[in-house]
Amino acid sequence: MKPELTRIPQDFNGFQSFTKNNDFPIFIFGADIVGKVMAELLKSNGITVTAFVDNNKNKCNINIGNIKVIHASELAKENNDSIILIASTYIADIIAQLEDMGFLNWLPIYNILEDKKDSDLESFLVGSLRYNHSGGGFTQDFDSFVLSNMINSQKKYLDPKSLYIRSVDLILTEKCSLKCKDCSNLMQYYEKPINISLEELQQDLDDLCTVADEINEIRIIGGDPFMHKDCHKVVQHAASYEQVNKVVIYTNGTICPPEEKIAQMAHKKTFVFITTYGDLSRNAEKLGQLLKKYNIPFNIQDAYGWTDCGDIKLYDRNQAQLNELFRFCCAKNFTTLTDGKIFRCPFAANTERLNAMPESAENYISLKGLSKQSAETIHKKKLSLKHYLRDIPSIPACNSCNGRTYGDPEIQPGIQVKQQIKYQKYSRNTEKEPV
Repeated sequence: MKPELTRIPQDFNGFQSFTKNNDFPIFIFGADIVGKVMAELLKSNGITVTAFVDNNKNKCNINIGNIKVIHASELAKENNDSIILIASTYIADIIAQLEDMGFLNWLPIYNILEDKKDSDLESFLVGSLRYNHSGGGFTQDFDSFVLSNMINSQKKYLDPKSLYIRSVDLILTEKCSLKCKDCSNLMQYYEKPINISLEELQQDLDDLCTVADEINEIRIIGGDPFMHKDCHKVVQHAASYEQVNKVVIYTNGTICPPEEKIAQMAHKKTFVFITTYGDLSRNAEKLGQLLKKYNIPFNIQDAYGWTDCGDIKLYDRNQAQLNELFRFCCAKNFTTLTDGKIFRCPFAANTERLNAMPESAENYISLKGLSKQSAETIHKKKLSLKHYLRDIPSIPACNSCNGRTYGDPEIQPGIQVKQQIKYQKYSRNTEKEPV
């Protein structure tokens, strides 16, 4: 990765002075919560933003406040001296994209936000700014959650000395209280779904935290994690690691665990993300009230942003096509942990669990038993994992995926099916022999 240019100050006062003395257009890459905060902060200090930029076409051709949102491809029409403020946690991907387009005046925004952290940044999010591009709102707890994620992820991801992982999805269960036809985590394909044992989950976390220097967020997922009777114990175990900053439970609002289990999940690191599906999420309000009672911050939000990426099919793509699909994938950084293995995305993790693709050890990095290994072995694994998470051009699992590209047409979320969807299974001994 090339170092950012140092002629643009990264502190707020220096940046403000620079913009007043130089007439460069200013773009904010990331048309979401933090980008909105950044634009309002700049506006309140007399700094004009030319436009928001985003890779998601569904967010483009609209205005946020009075600022237009353009697709990243349209940057090619702009002056290469433009200042690009990056409001994305996936900063390395955006930097590479910008430099490929000839834009070198990019700037991470974490220093500016940290300089103004006492300015009540969340107060900028009022009126229409509290809604996403699909019209759904988000709770105030989510403001601080997203801002802290952004600041920490940008700061730590650019540190070449440590293995920082922005998020890890920990699969607790194959069971879900819904059976959504288009689930991107492939729950619709499990015929006899199981819960993963508490002991295995705890061991997987032990092995992961042996090698990772810092994990910003352990995402407790399924299925629906509240289908697992020991979900609260997994949350407690994950929160116990010094390396883990946050533990986030993702649920669909259909299940409200017993109050005593909610109480045991209360921790300064815990956050609950409730995605609702109309009347199906019948316990969302009850769950929210209990979370409030135990001071557990949460976000409750209607499902949105689903795309047609829930199919499993073996394609015949060449390496260049696989790399292109992976390059523009919006899920390639949804690191997933299951069965002692780290995968780049939940699709790869679940197709492996389902035996729904040809076997390939290139799809994952095994961490099984790592906590009991020597320091030398752990160091070698750390280097392998860092390369896998940051440098590889694609994984073989991409050849079984329909693709999940930024800006794909959005579909109706949460359409239910009554039975498991059939799929082709592959032997784990023969590369392409179906069973």
